[in-house]
Amino acid sequence: MSDLRTAPAEAPAGPAPDVPATRGVRRRAGRLVCWSALAWLVCLTVERVVGGRYWFGELAGAVPPFAFVVLPLALAALIPLARGADRWRTGAAVVLALVLGAGQSGINFGALWSRDHAAGPDSVRVVAWNTNSWNQLLGTQDHFYAFLKAKKADVYLLHEYQHVTPDRKGREPIDDLARLREEFPGYEITTDGELVTLSRFPVVARPAVGPARALAPDAGWSTRYRQAKVLRTDLLVKGRTVSFYNLHMPVWNSMTDGPLSGAFYSHMRQSFGPRQAQYAGLEQDVADNPNPVVVAGDFNTTAAMSELDGMRSRLDDAMGANDDLYPTSWEEGGWKPFWRTDWAFTGHGATADEYRFDSPEKLSDHAVQDLWVSVPPAPRAGEG
Repeated sequence: MSDLRTAPAEAPAGPAPDVPATRGVRRRAGRLVCWSALAWLVCLTVERVVGGRYWFGELAGAVPPFAFVVLPLALAALIPLARGADRWRTGAAVVLALVLGAGQSGINFGALWSRDHAAGPDSVRVVAWNTNSWNQLLGTQDHFYAFLKAKKADVYLLHEYQHVTPDRKGREPIDDLARLREEFPGYEITTDGELVTLSRFPVVARPAVGPARALAPDAGWSTRYRQAKVLRTDLLVKGRTVSFYNLHMPVWNSMTDGPLSGAFYSHMRQSFGPRQAQYAGLEQDVADNPNPVVVAGDFNTTAAMSELDGMRSRLDDAMGANDDLYPTSWEEGGWKPFWRTDWAFTGHGATADEYRFDSPEKLSDHAVQDLWVSVPPAPRAGEG
């Protein structure tokens, strides 16, 4: 009799996968990616339209500039989730967003390839720095002056030559000229409001710029503090007149109130007009100035904000002589966040040879701009 064996019964099959449900989830995810890309593109377009024209365009300054590149790239990585026409829409929106936003990202793309940035023996060293109310709150005066002197700059463009009131809500003048002359013998000192420029070179002119042109000679310090936010000094550099612009633009927001406070937006509205007047005055003065120019200071403006467009179109950002991929300059509380608010530009024959941000050694919440500039030789007799 044959040996009959019974095959084991097969385990019952599990339930069939819910293919329609899976496809529905992917479809919704793809549409979300598509709509996110389109929404970001719309935001960029609106910012381009309102930036520099309406006060709420200043809100771009609250966005870390690198987001203008990182966000589209993140959306690009999610394009495979989209299907059909949504995939093409997402791809097109991402490409357009990168084209529109790359220039506002604050990324120094030139740092991706090797370059040689070295100051020549004839370069003029310029230091521009927000001194945090003239070192009133941090460090000691001896450390402050030793720090400045160690830079051995030919020209210092310093801001916040002032003190804050005891409640820290107001500003008041100081007189530290005697100490400045003692620490910097041989330098010419020029002041206006909260701005002070020190120069090894002779000062040949000091034209008023922008709203400061309307000020009376006897205008008080508080008035000059509000209106004179750009200090231009024309210096005789190796036989050539070069214009140095030392500036500190009004702050666009009230950081202490925060964006959930009505006071934050009230400050934005109130500061918008004065900021635009200062920028317009600066841009017009630079456009009318035939001299080589160096413009540096605390712009209180990030790479994402449209206020810089005028300077960018007229002059060269000194970042072309810097090797940092993502430079930042504002060091609130001793840590480096995501914003560069301090800028330097050169033009009309002046060029940046080397440019870097130095540590303020806990003396300020702003990094020091250290810039070496070449200026064209003086024209020969009979030349323009």
